[in-house]
Amino acid sequence: MKPEFSAIGLMISILILLPSMVFFTLFPPKGGLGAEPSVHAVFIYLERIGQMAILLVLIFFTKQHFSGRPFNVWAVLMAACLLLYYIIWVRYIAGGQHAADLTRPFLFIPIPLAVFPVCALLCAAAWGHSLPLALVAAAFAVGHLTVSWASAAGG
Repeated sequence: MKPEFSAIGLMISILILLPSMVFFTLFPPKGGLGAEPSVHAVFIYLERIGQMAILLVLIFFTKQHFSGRPFNVWAVLMAACLLLYYIIWVRYIAGGQHAADLTRPFLFIPIPLAVFPVCALLCAAAWGHSLPLALVAAAFAVGHLTVSWASAAGG
């Protein structure tokens, strides 16, 4: 598998990363974020390495996976997860930008700002039939969901 730029992979990366970068910059949580969650370092490393690996895989190793692929149920589910992700960000901003809103459940989904982007990535992997994306998304999910859950629990 040789590196090749993927416009669709870049678009998916931007759609997932943009809210965090923009909204945290423009609308930081009032009162700041709590203390760093107390989790084993393995989960923090999985989260950080997973973030970088996802970007690399999406942008440079998915062109052949997404090229010419029609929109199917996985693409629709990915789009739905992204839409819900954006709705949670709007809820955070409209609700006064309280740190607790970053981890507050949405309907029956706990830590939705962690769950929806992970689900979007896994749906993207299924849509593109991309095993490399699925593997790095799964590793990221283990770290990100664990760190987010600990953060929501207050430590």
